[in-house]
Amino acid sequence: MEISERIETRKDVKAIAFRLVGNYQKVNYMEAWSALVAYCRKHHIDNDCPEAEYINIYHDNPATTPAEACRTDVCIVAPIVERLKPEGDLNIITVYGGRFLVYRYQGPYENLGEVNAKVYGELLPKSGEKVKMDAGVLEHCQMFERYLNDPETTATENLLTEIWIPIE
Repeated sequence: MEISERIETRKDVKAIAFRLVGNYQKVNYMEAWSALVAYCRKHHIDNDCPEAEYINIYHDNPATTPAEACRTDVCIVAPIVERLKPEGDLNIITVYGGRFLVYRYQGPYENLGEVNAKVYGELLPKSGEKVKMDAGVLEHCQMFERYLNDPETTATENLLTEIWIPIE
């Protein structure tokens, strides 16, 4: 399994988000993505927007938080979000910027559990970087996965995923 590493800085951005609560391995991500796509269609937002980012923010550490309490925000980030309003289960949130250690993986989403185990258990400790915490919590220092291509039109072995970890 090949995983590349780089450091990147990004600014705060707004996102349309659907909150899921529960075990990261078992929550219904498709329900969230379907709600986001329906919202975009309803508001005539071109889902082929080249500057859009598709991300999942993971707010809790599953090693220290009960699985049923783990929170995920499934998001679409795009400039137009600044002009949108929350609706139903969808909210407008801030994806916080800062300095990040970014790990890039190519392959099936089914392997992301193993990829994350390697990133957090091996690569991050070896990097020498210190994870950024805000008063001991990650609420304003979000770790997230960014999906770089469309799983409906991309072969699973060619899917690209980035894991963004805030660092000091």
